[in-house]
Amino acid sequence: MPVPDALRTLSHDPAFWADYFFRATPAADPDPADLRATFPIAGGYALVLDLDREYGTYALGLRTPGGSEPIPMAWDDRSRWHPHGLLWPELDLIGRVVALDDPSLPHPGLPVALLCRFAPITPEDDAAAVRDLLGAALRSLRVPVPPAEQEPLFPYSPRVLTEEQVADYLQVPGEGVAGTLRYAGSDVFPFDELAELVRLARARVARVGAEPWCTERVRALARRGEPAAILAALEAAGCDHPTLLDALTDPVTEAEAAWVVDVLGSQTPVPLPRDGSGQKRG
Repeated sequence: MPVPDALRTLSHDPAFWADYFFRATPAADPDPADLRATFPIAGGYALVLDLDREYGTYALGLRTPGGSEPIPMAWDDRSRWHPHGLLWPELDLIGRVVALDDPSLPHPGLPVALLCRFAPITPEDDAAAVRDLLGAALRSLRVPVPPAEQEPLFPYSPRVLTEEQVADYLQVPGEGVAGTLRYAGSDVFPFDELAELVRLARARVARVGAEPWCTERVRALARRGEPAAILAALEAAGCDHPTLLDALTDPVTEAEAAWVVDVLGSQTPVPLPRDGSGQKRG
């Protein structure tokens, strides 16, 4: 399980996020004091987040297929400025891969919210788009509601964070920090390993287009942004992917459905395989 149960439980507590975004004094003797979340991508590559809640120190590492411990990428605490480790397009991509492969995380929101502190807004980014992405991630955090209480009083699980808290935390990604990005002037940062992780992540998302249920009709409906119609087309085509289906099933929340619609709509048709003569089969 990428995100341990203890961290999932904490993510439902607004006080955890106030502490995580350095808006509150660290709790005395937190339990648990140390946590590790691993976000697998593909081929043995993963991002690893270590949280020392007692001292308010957070570290990001990259695990490779043959490595026993992650390669350090970036860190953050209350007293030191730090180099950043991820670009926002990379973080968005990684969040989607994690959500695609882990039905217990129906939205990229939790990975994005936990890793956003390592992704600054650079001069190349659209700052408004980044904040929209982070805002959707923070708003996707929901308090679990027992099924018996879900209807009719609670058609949607309540949010963990208020709109005021979301607005406050949107100020976290720093702007104009390109000089400290990725260990500037150092050869310590795992550039090659991160490039391979990103390549594998892109390939994983692209494989959605190779699924038999990712039909031209599904893609066309996704490009028009019609969740109910997309759901019907996926089911008719035999899709059994729980994350995609759940995101489009009533009650639909925009944050959960938008990324699924985007993923499906961005896919291109998969060409039919060719036989030895070079002719298409089928």
